[in-house]
Amino acid sequence: MARKLVGRTLSDLAAVGAQPWALSWTIAAGPAPRRDAWLKKLAEAFLHAAEREQAAVIGGDVSSAPEGSPVVLSCTAIGVADQAAPGRAGARPGDMILVTGRLGGSLRSGRHLAPQPRLAEGRRLIERYRPHAMMDLSDGLAADLPRMLRASEVGARVALDRLPLAVGLHADLHGFGAAVADGEDYELLAVLAPRTAQRALKDPLLRRTGLTAIGTIEEQQGLRWTREGKVLRAWKPQPWTHDFGSEDA
Repeated sequence: MARKLVGRTLSDLAAVGAQPWALSWTIAAGPAPRRDAWLKKLAEAFLHAAEREQAAVIGGDVSSAPEGSPVVLSCTAIGVADQAAPGRAGARPGDMILVTGRLGGSLRSGRHLAPQPRLAEGRRLIERYRPHAMMDLSDGLAADLPRMLRASEVGARVALDRLPLAVGLHADLHGFGAAVADGEDYELLAVLAPRTAQRALKDPLLRRTGLTAIGTIEEQQGLRWTREGKVLRAWKPQPWTHDFGSEDA
């Protein structure tokens, strides 16, 4: 729990090319047998996770919740950036769309329990290649890319057969659906000018993590998925949603 809390919070800093500086966290927990011992273990794990990412823990708050309440954890990260963050609104027609790492299968593989924020990759992209837009993929490509497109008032064409699929996924519509809609990838989605993108694809650090060009930005608004060059007009993957009201949430 502590590792996930730290990793998913720092992923937002990765998306703006920031170096982690400090973390603050909050716990709300109800009375339970051995609760104090459990909270101590959780705090130690949180400190260890923060130290691994070179972020200081500067404080937080512990609150009591009613008996039987679920444990609620929140975390705030503060970072330092040398360059202005590109944000989501700068994508331009003709730009290339790139992603780090591999997509899909996070819950089935257990990767969602230990997200790896792409901090070094985010800094490298912003410092050397100046993306026109960038964000992290927390809710999946099918949910997050449209947010960037709406902010930039543009459209996009994404080639499913170029997606870097996670291990265990097959290059079929089921596998593509998992890659774009499973959520909790915590990879980076970046939009770069074509010539700059070609240079970024050869960068040693980014190649080690994996950097893949998956599509292009278009003037016509909307998101179009293609396979073997043909638009799949009837293929509409269901994006990840946070259903806090369900029993499974």
